[in-house]
Amino acid sequence: MKIIDRYIIISFSKNFFLAVFALTSLYVFQALLGELLDAEYPTHQIIIHNLLFVPQIVVQMTPPSILIATILTLSGLNRANELTACYSVGIGLSRIVGVILTLVFMVSCLMLVIQDRILPPVYKKRTTYYWREMKKKTDFFLDVKQDKIWYRSKSLIYNLRTFNNETKTIHGMAIYSFDDYFNLLQVIEADRATYTSAGWKLMDGTVTVFSKDDDFPLSQKFKEKDLLITENPRDFQEIEKEVDGLRLKELVTYIKRTKATGIDTKSYEVKFHSRISLSFIPMVMCILGVPFSVRNRREGGLAKDLGFCLSFTFFYWLFYSMGLSLGTNGALPPWLAAWLPSAIFAAVAVTLIARRQN
Repeated sequence: MKIIDRYIIISFSKNFFLAVFALTSLYVFQALLGELLDAEYPTHQIIIHNLLFVPQIVVQMTPPSILIATILTLSGLNRANELTACYSVGIGLSRIVGVILTLVFMVSCLMLVIQDRILPPVYKKRTTYYWREMKKKTDFFLDVKQDKIWYRSKSLIYNLRTFNNETKTIHGMAIYSFDDYFNLLQVIEADRATYTSAGWKLMDGTVTVFSKDDDFPLSQKFKEKDLLITENPRDFQEIEKEVDGLRLKELVTYIKRTKATGIDTKSYEVKFHSRISLSFIPMVMCILGVPFSVRNRREGGLAKDLGFCLSFTFFYWLFYSMGLSLGTNGALPPWLAAWLPSAIFAAVAVTLIARRQN
């Protein structure tokens, strides 16, 4: 590795880590301040809950941090006439950008690993802490796996195959009832459960009762049965959020299983593709920063550079959010909704770079 390569990598890395730290700290500070002023929960719980958000915030702040680092690094080299010096010895802009892009690609791969390996368990821990410690619902338990959903409330444990929030329908439901000593009393299994104004209605199932007086459980089938429980669809809506606790391969399996029941899975598919596309947004951000970093030094200073960063970040996330919404609503295929904004902005960046070089 040449000295100039090491110099560029060190400069870029310093700017990147400084930007990530600054943006993450700012985000956490404003979130903490808002919750502390509300005083809805004890201070230590608010701090712990927000600290569990830090890994996710770091991932979200990585793309704008890459843009900031690119502009600060290249514009710094430009102002110090170091770019001119590089050009004079035969090191072109493409070589310098190539070094930075290689580093950014490594960051993107690391982001993908973090989203797949670190964020899901942290999300589960944060959700459990919120409901058990902050909401004081100590019996709360929700675990969405690739082949089943477990939900615990008081003396009941629910096993669901899929839950359709739009139709308020559960496919493949089993309810386990226990006594105070956690002895199994009853199991109700149903192919389908639908929520009406009168409560839950079970279809095509079996009731199995376990008694201390009988050696064998008693089972009885039913075509339709009313179910009186305190849980309503709003309680099971947590399942929608808990999908964020699945790894990519688990999410793929969950989508296939859910789709097999006839439930619309576009929102889940958008989540899957957005995780991957989000990891490689830093590549686009890096390319976007190049044409505004090597312009004539008279065209603006550091304040203008940072202004460009904020403007591009705002419009990028606006288009990205719109794309995901279109994918969720079915206007665009999920994969296209997640990747189209990046493709458009990358094309714009490449065009601007080509014009500046001509």
